[in-house]
Amino acid sequence: MLAASLVLGFGGQAALAQTNIAPRANQILADACTYMAQTPFFGLTAEVWQEHVNEAGEKLQFTRVVTMEVQRPNRLHLEIQSPHSARGFWYDGQRLTILDHKDNLFSTAPMPGTLDAMVDMAHDRFGIDLPLVDLALSEPYRNATARVEQGRYLGLSQAMGFTCHHLAFTQDNIDWQVWIEDGPQPWIRKFVITHKNEPGSPEFTALIRSWDTTHRIADSNFAFLPPRGATRIDMREDQSMPNPNERREIEPSNPSPTGR
Repeated sequence: MLAASLVLGFGGQAALAQTNIAPRANQILADACTYMAQTPFFGLTAEVWQEHVNEAGEKLQFTRVVTMEVQRPNRLHLEIQSPHSARGFWYDGQRLTILDHKDNLFSTAPMPGTLDAMVDMAHDRFGIDLPLVDLALSEPYRNATARVEQGRYLGLSQAMGFTCHHLAFTQDNIDWQVWIEDGPQPWIRKFVITHKNEPGSPEFTALIRSWDTTHRIADSNFAFLPPRGATRIDMREDQSMPNPNERREIEPSNPSPTGR
């Protein structure tokens, strides 16, 4: 995933973050990051595939569907659906609330007043890593390339039915690829992260089915209202949604080129 600060204005010449990133790859990535950062609100739907390698070396792939609504600089609503869980996240500029839809449990914690600061506190204090949330941050370029050792442009290819620029980047512990839509709206349509130093080199894949920037999002979408019969539990530090039965993390950690 992407997170960071920009070094250019949209359409301008991107300064190379690393001299070993091909200029065309650098410019396409920087333009896409700037385009996202300058979008005041958006919704997206994505399919996320994450591989796990068990002790026998067997590779297992699990999927989740993620829907996200963002209104800059301080509103977020995110839903995660998988075969075994359903969870929602609401950030209204003051608090982050997490709801376990299946068990009807929710936790709430005060947060800083911007998306960027909320994401940092949720991660650092509570161990919460929200899938794809780096796409919502205000400056998605510098950290995305800060650890890159090499970046290449691989030409045009199809991703999610769109003609995209295919870029590939190498870092010390991961390789990652991104497919960016060709044309005036350079949306990210797909990315793959390979954990090359882990046994079996498991991959994380995100397929972004849709981006919506035409329908303004109602303020009520970012306000959490407890469902009937919901039970509030404390959000303990270093655990995203514990309960007396020692629940596991709300979701597995989501890999990121930024190393967050």
